[in-house]
Amino acid sequence: MKPNVASFIDRVFEGEEMNGGYGWTLVRIGWLQVRLHHFTKDDWLGDMHDHPGRCVSIGLKGKYREETPKGAHIYQAPWVRTFPASHTHRIMMVDGGTCWTLAITLKPVRTCGVFSSAGWMPFEEYLKQRRD
Repeated sequence: MKPNVASFIDRVFEGEEMNGGYGWTLVRIGWLQVRLHHFTKDDWLGDMHDHPGRCVSIGLKGKYREETPKGAHIYQAPWVRTFPASHTHRIMMVDGGTCWTLAITLKPVRTCGVFSSAGWMPFEEYLKQRRD
């Protein structure tokens, strides 16, 4: 069940369940998107992933733990950070809390994917293998 704030946002913006919580597209102009994310649980993928384009992440409230191949770091709001499409990570919640962020995604330069025991694969192919 979504928190009350998330239910309210659903009335104004198109929302969707996403890896680790909920997301709403606030602005979409061509390839530029501004999305509001509410992370409520660990990434359900279980594996690290990358993105199609550069991302700007703005921490609004709460904190999360980002795992990368180089180690882990806890980010506590407020923050502003940017990372390239090739940045590989997985988001985990800290102490049972939640985290609100704005994610600005820039021009896609690649297909996003997931890094599983079989290696990197496009996101859609990864999901298909999980369903089969």
